[in-house]
Amino acid sequence: MSRHRSTALSSLGPTPRAARRVEGGFTLVELMVALSGGLFLSMVVFALARDTTRFYQREGRIASATLAGIIGFERLKADIERAGYLSTPNVAADPLSGVPAGSLPTGLQNLAAVRITPDTPSLTGNAAFALNASAGQALAPDQIVLSGSYSATDEFAVSEASDGQTITLQPNSPPMARLGYLGTTDSAVQTALLQNVFGAAAGQILRYKNVKTGRFYLGQIASVAGGTRPTITLSTPLPITATSAGIGGVAGYGTGDSVNVVNIVRYRVMDLQHDSLGTAWTALFTASQGATGEDARTELVRDQLNSTGGVVANSTEIVAEYAVGLEFAVFGQLAIGNPTLALSVPTDSTFATYTGTRPQGIRAVRMRLSVRSREGDRAAKISGGLFRFRIGTSEWARVRNFQADIALPNQRSVRW
Repeated sequence: MSRHRSTALSSLGPTPRAARRVEGGFTLVELMVALSGGLFLSMVVFALARDTTRFYQREGRIASATLAGIIGFERLKADIERAGYLSTPNVAADPLSGVPAGSLPTGLQNLAAVRITPDTPSLTGNAAFALNASAGQALAPDQIVLSGSYSATDEFAVSEASDGQTITLQPNSPPMARLGYLGTTDSAVQTALLQNVFGAAAGQILRYKNVKTGRFYLGQIASVAGGTRPTITLSTPLPITATSAGIGGVAGYGTGDSVNVVNIVRYRVMDLQHDSLGTAWTALFTASQGATGEDARTELVRDQLNSTGGVVANSTEIVAEYAVGLEFAVFGQLAIGNPTLALSVPTDSTFATYTGTRPQGIRAVRMRLSVRSREGDRAAKISGGLFRFRIGTSEWARVRNFQADIALPNQRSVRW
């Protein structure tokens, strides 16, 4: 019986004491090695995640700079292409100009479709541009001033302009219908529609065309008014002639003649936050302050000028943030009847001719716009071009460059 009991007990497996003797476990050294390995692995993963986040943030910023640069580039490109539309290639030499340039208001005496001024405005006082100059990368962006009808695409028919100063428009005309003038009888709304084209403040430019002679006359707009007889009042009267056959100015009642607005648009790279024109963007500059280079950032700025050369109120816009370069060259014809087009850059002696006495000879503009990213990604520049812009002692930000050759269709038929 005892043998049977012993056999039965042995079939139940080892006793609890025996089980305790065969159980495994980790020593303290093994636990410390495992914890240390896990800690190092966590540190590597954290560092990798941090660097990956920085990389994506950096690439996101340069992508934003690229997008902003493209938008500004396309805006400037479109404005250059439209230069001269319902304006004049050069008022001082235009054979259809009815008034000598010297007798026009100051802002109109040099009116041209395209005016390029190299190295304007001067940015030598900007800290970032001074840093680049000290590193052998002196930058001097150019300025371009364009004229044309940018706020409207139409010529508006004249009903009466017998005194040369108060010009009454024909309300029942296709241009007025496209403006939305016929869709309301509220004179205040109608006035606002006219102001959208001809300006709410005095000083915008009116181009008056005598349809019988083809001659045009420029004047300063003093005010506009809606109603059943929409009118444009000029600061000083245009030349008039008493007979309908006269060619010296507004003939007869002027019925059937046309008028349009001429806008002067200026593009330049500015240190806007240190300029009085930049007060509207104080919140933008405040939100981004503190980072390297933010106190010396520059932007591509577009504004409009009036007939006296002053800035039209509330017309200043930031077209591209962090712009650092704006350069122009021209393709032109230096002589009348010479079909050969030649490229001229600011360092050429011929460039001064295109920017001075013969802007009507310009047939195309070569433009390059450069914008930088907000933060630096290298400790040194890359030679061979404007690929990095210095924003700190050892910080260079990436630069995106956009270039195009832009034809001027409104000047292709100029033969004078």
